[in-house]
Amino acid sequence: MDNRYKYSLYAAIIAFVAGVTASVLQIGNEEVANILINIGVALIAVLLIRLRRTGNLPEKDERTKKLGAYGLSYSWLITFLALNLIFWIDRLRFAQLTVSEVVFILGILMLVTAKGFQWHFLSKGDMD
Repeated sequence: MDNRYKYSLYAAIIAFVAGVTASVLQIGNEEVANILINIGVALIAVLLIRLRRTGNLPEKDERTKKLGAYGLSYSWLITFLALNLIFWIDRLRFAQLTVSEVVFILGILMLVTAKGFQWHFLSKGDMD
């Protein structure tokens, strides 16, 4: 296991244990304890998926970096179009969105489209 994974695993375990301890002992805010538990579980899940997927193989090479960059650029384009759409929805008063709603929508859109395009390009093969 690479040192980067070890440190991430240590951080995940610390976050999880701190969240559970704060929740059980009712220290601080309950939401902070839940956030720490969620961070710990999410980090552990991501690490396990990455270790299972790559094994002893190198995680990145020229092809995966290139396809990842293509996926991110397509995601940026979709996010930019969505931002313009949200602007016109607000300007024409079709819906009243708060700033937090817009940030949430764009954040989820960016994550989903970036990973979706990267998975699509990796399964498709090389880009020409």
